[in-house]
Amino acid sequence: LTDRTGSRALMTGGMMLVGLQLLLFARVDAASTFWTLLPCLLIGGLGMALTMTPATAAAMRAVPASKAGVGSAVLNAFRQVGGSIGIALIGAIMAAQADGRRSVAAFLDGLHVALLVAAGIAFLGAVVAFLLVRPDGHRGEEPSPVAEAA
Repeated sequence: LTDRTGSRALMTGGMMLVGLQLLLFARVDAASTFWTLLPCLLIGGLGMALTMTPATAAAMRAVPASKAGVGSAVLNAFRQVGGSIGIALIGAIMAAQADGRRSVAAFLDGLHVALLVAAGIAFLGAVVAFLLVRPDGHRGEEPSPVAEAA
């Protein structure tokens, strides 16, 4: 699919679906059932599938083949660090919103605000993907050898 449509469209659409998922999750409450959560989970799973694989493909196409190992390592390092920072940020927002209260209502208040912030970040990611990901599928150029002076 990435070869036919390019990473830009898939990543943009995938991030939009992740944002939608987070908005839907922000509507859950203490009485929510599995059937309330199932559409959110399906939309989010599809969104992540449409985002992560094309992002990897785009990143690997952006580096010369001789640097593929370094490109992959940098991508995975950024993915791990970004995930850790994101979890910490969302946890901090939830804790700040709970303001020391220990109740289901306080937890849900914090969760709702955190999910709205996360949705905003996902939608921002869709805009960034649309603006910055190259629409073509060409691999990064190999650097040309520099002629040595005699």
